[in-house]
Amino acid sequence: MILPPIFKQMALRTSAMLIVKLLGLLLRIPLFRYLGPEGVGLYQIAYSFYGLVLTLLTGGMPMALTLSTAKNARNGWRIYRNMSVLYIGVCTLLCTGFFLFTNEISLRLGNGKLELAIRMFLPALWLVPLLSLLRGYLQGLEAFGAIAVSELVEQSVRVGSILLLLSIGTSLSMPQALGTAALGASTGAGCALAFLLVMLLRHSQSSSANAISGQAEPDRSLRLFAHTALALTATRLIIPLSDFLEASIVPMRLQASGLSSGQALAIFGEMTGMAMTIVYIPTLITFSLTHTLSPKIAADWQARQFDRAFRRIGKALNLSMLWGISAALFLFTFAEELARLLFDQEKLAAAIRLLSLCPLLAGLREVTISILWSVGRRKEPMRSILVGIACSMIMLYVLTGIPGWGYTGIAAGVLLFEIIPVLWNLNVLRRDLQLSFSGKTLVMNTAVLLLLTSVVTLWGGRLLPAAGFSGMPLQLTLMLLTFACSAGYVALVALTRQK
Repeated sequence: MILPPIFKQMALRTSAMLIVKLLGLLLRIPLFRYLGPEGVGLYQIAYSFYGLVLTLLTGGMPMALTLSTAKNARNGWRIYRNMSVLYIGVCTLLCTGFFLFTNEISLRLGNGKLELAIRMFLPALWLVPLLSLLRGYLQGLEAFGAIAVSELVEQSVRVGSILLLLSIGTSLSMPQALGTAALGASTGAGCALAFLLVMLLRHSQSSSANAISGQAEPDRSLRLFAHTALALTATRLIIPLSDFLEASIVPMRLQASGLSSGQALAIFGEMTGMAMTIVYIPTLITFSLTHTLSPKIAADWQARQFDRAFRRIGKALNLSMLWGISAALFLFTFAEELARLLFDQEKLAAAIRLLSLCPLLAGLREVTISILWSVGRRKEPMRSILVGIACSMIMLYVLTGIPGWGYTGIAAGVLLFEIIPVLWNLNVLRRDLQLSFSGKTLVMNTAVLLLLTSVVTLWGGRLLPAAGFSGMPLQLTLMLLTFACSAGYVALVALTRQK
């Protein structure tokens, strides 16, 4: 069978993202053992500040550049060149200011131990915006191979540098260990940016030169890019802002419920740095689907090829729902095994089960947002996320302040944040684009997935011990078999639906 180009691109993108996520997960294990739950909580607070500032710098620029380049490569090159020069100046000034006031920033975040970590994040605040902008331009050209390799380079260098520095400095203090973990973001981004610049120069004669050979597009296209970027920035900014507010609210409310500062940071670190790391791994499939389809849908919509755009939209929604359901069933079934295998913390099993719907909800949120952006509905995603974050923050504030509700309160806030944008965006797609959803087909596929999971779990639990498997090898083999069956069925559905 000859696979369509979209599935080849998606396979390439998914493979790269899978390796990147696995490397990040492998880093989390020794990092957690080195820092402990309290240290992970502090790292999450510092990272939330870094993520918020980074989103303020980049926002929707990369995606807006992707959409502009997909519609007109010449105009995309012109915008990329001008924005790169602007970013260099702005990032230099901003990083200099943050360096001078690092101590005040760490105290504002609630802990002086964060000063070195914030300072080590500053080089990344200069490099990552340039890297994101270049990836956005290349995505519009559908250079998925170069982007995938750059992500592998970035994550490999990041993980390798952190592990090397931690192994050299075996007696680091908590601030030094946090600074070491933060430094990896800069080393990885620097190597990835250098790689992509080399790739861009190598192909400049065939792509970039052609892109600038003609006359520039009218100012109308630049204004359209600016409006798109502002709308996407406003939407993208909300999620890092949510993480920052969560890092500010949750530890404080946990202490109000009667916990000490160390206990509050430990619970926050276990939920945000460990359990949520596990449950969001399956979303790499839906994120890669979004990455692959969004420029194609935008190009189809621009060319007024609505039938093909609707077919791709329907495919994206059906596949993201089916994969999300499959991942949720897997997480719920093997919560104890995942918690024990990855972090040796069986108490995380309850948190994983509470958050097991995150792959389905987060995948649908990302896919529906990208669809709405691609078809020009840029305000609705922002509104949906604003409502979601407001309700989520209220839920977090109320529930995490109740004694004994720490884990449950955090899980409820996270799920509510995902549910509201999904329902909102699906309603907009149904109302404005007149999209219909095949509930009957989804229910049938879900039933088959549930049957497969049950059969493999029950039969494997009986047959594997008879074959000599026991303990962790038994559980690991059972998990792999279940995952293989679920992923294989989703892939089969994806291929058979392709026309």
